[in-house]
Amino acid sequence: MQIALFAARHGMNWINLGLPPANHSTAGSEADPNRLCSWLGARAPSNTDKGPDLAPPEADFATARHLGRRVATITLQFARGRAA
Repeated sequence: MQIALFAARHGMNWINLGLPPANHSTAGSEADPNRLCSWLGARAPSNTDKGPDLAPPEADFATARHLGRRVATITLQFARGRAA
């Protein structure tokens, strides 16, 4: 929350993850994007005894790709709005 408030204080927009939480019920899976149930951004913790070929898991990469697409989409919306 602190980082979103810091961005607002400086006139910036914080783009949240925009994904429902995953892996918090019996219907969820470790393979689902947003497996760590984050709201403000992507998280990708990994075990210190695993190398980069094993950690973080693919679900965390999928979450990061989703956030990248979301930031790009919202940036285009802001840019087109200014041009209009």
